[in-house]
Amino acid sequence: MIVPRKHMQNNNRRAFIKKALFVTGGVALQSCQTQAPQEILPEAPKPKPTPLPDGLNQEHFQLHNPKPLALESLRDKVGMSPITSTRRLFVRNNLPRPSQDIVVHSDQWTLDITGVMNPKTLSLSQLQQLGIETLYAVLQCSGNGRAFFTHGPSGSPWATGAAGCVQWTGVPLSVVFTACGGIIPNMKYLTATGGEILPKDVPRNKSIVERSIPIEKAQQDCILAWELNGEPIPISHGGPLRLIVPGYFGCNQIKYVQQISATKEQSQAKIQQSGYRFRPIGEKGNTSHPSMWRMPVKSWIVNAYEDQIQHIYTMHGVAFSGERGIQAVEYSTNGETWIPAELYGIDLGSNAWRCFRFQTSSQENIQKIYTRAIDTQGEIQPKERIENERGYGNNSWLDHAFVLHKKEKNKENQDLDTILTQEKEEKGRALFTKEAKPPCGVCHTLDDAQTNAQIGPNLNLLQPTTARVERALKNGVGAMPSYGTQLSKEEIQTLAEYVAHAAKK
Repeated sequence: MIVPRKHMQNNNRRAFIKKALFVTGGVALQSCQTQAPQEILPEAPKPKPTPLPDGLNQEHFQLHNPKPLALESLRDKVGMSPITSTRRLFVRNNLPRPSQDIVVHSDQWTLDITGVMNPKTLSLSQLQQLGIETLYAVLQCSGNGRAFFTHGPSGSPWATGAAGCVQWTGVPLSVVFTACGGIIPNMKYLTATGGEILPKDVPRNKSIVERSIPIEKAQQDCILAWELNGEPIPISHGGPLRLIVPGYFGCNQIKYVQQISATKEQSQAKIQQSGYRFRPIGEKGNTSHPSMWRMPVKSWIVNAYEDQIQHIYTMHGVAFSGERGIQAVEYSTNGETWIPAELYGIDLGSNAWRCFRFQTSSQENIQKIYTRAIDTQGEIQPKERIENERGYGNNSWLDHAFVLHKKEKNKENQDLDTILTQEKEEKGRALFTKEAKPPCGVCHTLDDAQTNAQIGPNLNLLQPTTARVERALKNGVGAMPSYGTQLSKEEIQTLAEYVAHAAKK
């Protein structure tokens, strides 16, 4: 991601930052008995999956996490419109979403405004009376494209579907600041706080969703939105009020926003201090690493249609570059020779995506088709991704190729059931329920361990692999701390194997 120099964090790892500038912008067998036909009982019905919020259709998404909810839009379900349907827009929560009551009774929602000459608490209706503006912007998770990294970074393995382009309606932050007498001098950041319910046994700053952005950006084009695509923002997308930061990654677009503050320093919350930091593999995040702010230039094909009579593929895709807009898109069938694609449809501004299309022969032995975008400042989408610890900011055109003929999965890469000895299973359960600090059961539901928590993902539903659990334990994810210094390598492995095994029982 290209970050303006005034937005950059200091970093003494020169070589890495030089690159970062381009981005930051067993199943038990039951015995069988022979029975008379009339004694055979009907098979118990399989439990239905938990319905998605806001009437979302599960056929349009890949579920990465049930809680906090992580839904990826399927590549061919995003559509070819400049605007992504709310019903097909990805969902990403850092903590479990609040009660539906906050959108049902949106008139009771209030926002605290501090760091200004006249601090105020304003209701949603009072904010709506201050002014109104509609804008179009790409909403994209920082980890979109994480699935292509080979080192197995922690977090949901998003491919291309953690992004969409939508319409937001709300009041400009600059208008809100003016209504409060202006910002107190020498404030450098806008810090926004979400209204999620925090886990009881985790310190506030380790779990709260609170992010900071440069104050200049806040006054330039940010809004407090109450409508998404012309309708009140649903609970899954941050209603009744959400901070919108055009051109920036989704982690900065605070859901259920209940406080905004002009501050001299960045938030002390973990999600700001060490989270969403673009850092080398193996390093812990800190403020010397660039924050995930502006989104870099990026494109990918969303679908392809084959005319079997004319033997032609028609490809449709999307391209964007935060705060800049798109100048052109090119495609290639070999990664060397590039041909211009056609930009079509309405241009909704520098923070929205542009749709593109092109045709190519379906008779040639083409395995993959690549696209690369060029933004209005001449920045060209790169071939290679920049390796980083959390798999952030991937805009590699090589990774985002559209595969026409999929190869069979390598059986060696398929996850195998974990077989545990009784001793190892008991040790893993003890680590899960009491020995790890805080115990995993404080946040996670796992039937085998007799825990029923509401903060982290329900492990029975998630059924994570051993490798995924091990990465999460070593590195931490969201509000979950890292256990890398607390537990030994053997204990982490035992705990990971236990969770993967127990979740499948």
